[in-house]
Amino acid sequence: TEAPDMDKMSTEAINAMLRALEPHSVYIAVKDVQRANEGLQGNFEGVGISFQIISDTIVVQSVIDGGPSEKVGIEIGDKLLRIDGEAATGDSINNNFVFKRLRGKKGTTVVLDVLRQGSVYTFHIVRDKVPIYSIDTYFMANDSVGYIRLIRFARTSADEFRKAVKSLKKQGMRSMILDLRGNTGGYLDIACQLANEFLERGQLIVYQEG
Repeated sequence: TEAPDMDKMSTEAINAMLRALEPHSVYIAVKDVQRANEGLQGNFEGVGISFQIISDTIVVQSVIDGGPSEKVGIEIGDKLLRIDGEAATGDSINNNFVFKRLRGKKGTTVVLDVLRQGSVYTFHIVRDKVPIYSIDTYFMANDSVGYIRLIRFARTSADEFRKAVKSLKKQGMRSMILDLRGNTGGYLDIACQLANEFLERGQLIVYQEG
């Protein structure tokens, strides 16, 4: 007889238990925890782009300010043809394919061949710490109303929020629009810190029962 796969059995048992309890909890396997947490930690090591796969082609959607790709000249709309000489187009291309080849240890180099307006360019990118921001935009909507968009409750969100508020107050902000549309969630303690910015001392924010 073949020994049972205990890791697989444990995962299935945990998922079944969570489904029976309530619909909002999700079990993340050990091998996936690091990637799941990257967007909440404030930085990761890689090249500093976001992408979308369109018609079997990897297209650069955004280039992170201050990241390695911005420094060498990668632009929005660039199409990735090859990564370290390996073809990066076709039916087998998916998000996991890209993550495995673009992310890596700080100081290592990846070579990208990209198609831009009919011409092919080659970029040598040295991977580095890439900042992940949870406030992607803030500005004065008019003379007295500030606007802040918060897209996740990450480890750095409270500090980012306070810096944005300080900047907008200097510009005359007296009231604020805090845009949480599309917010993907994150750390509960950070969400509490941000809620605390708007509440009086002693007001209940949230409680947990177990």
